[in-house]
Amino acid sequence: MTDQPAPQPTASTPDLEELAATAAAAEGCEVVAVELLAERGGRLIRLVLDRPEGGLQLDHCAAVSERLSALLDLHDPIGSTYRLEVSSPGLTRPLKKREEFIRFQGRLAALHLFTALPAETLPAPTASGPGKSAARKATHTTNRKLVKGILQGMEEDDVLIEVAATCLRIPLAAISKAHLDFEF
Repeated sequence: MTDQPAPQPTASTPDLEELAATAAAAEGCEVVAVELLAERGGRLIRLVLDRPEGGLQLDHCAAVSERLSALLDLHDPIGSTYRLEVSSPGLTRPLKKREEFIRFQGRLAALHLFTALPAETLPAPTASGPGKSAARKATHTTNRKLVKGILQGMEEDDVLIEVAATCLRIPLAAISKAHLDFEF
């Protein structure tokens, strides 16, 4: 018999997502994102929460952090030291699920695409009056891999987004990353 160390469990994001969802649901929260990152001396678990009805408070984050810490200690999916970071999504909340594109209809959003849209797909820039409105901010983009506009929901597997009074259909599968945006 040799004195070899026991194999360490390795966490997968789905394992962490399941534990995080359990802890979040107990506090009336939903998981927006879970990241497992390597850092010096161990791992970082970054958990982003929201509340469907709004009003995420620091107390919610603290309570979910305590619950998730207990679940992580019980199940030990990581097998090494870790640091847990729990926060709100902020003003630029990521959009990942179909339901989120529907839920945030009417809000300014930025869609980052895997491949550039053909030039003829995007509307031409329009002149606009003084003041910054969401419609003005969404009228033009110089990078055809980035589309900013007002979310109009989903139709089948396409995200609908209004850019310069034109509704574009962007296949969900063509979006590499999406988030809410804001005006200054």
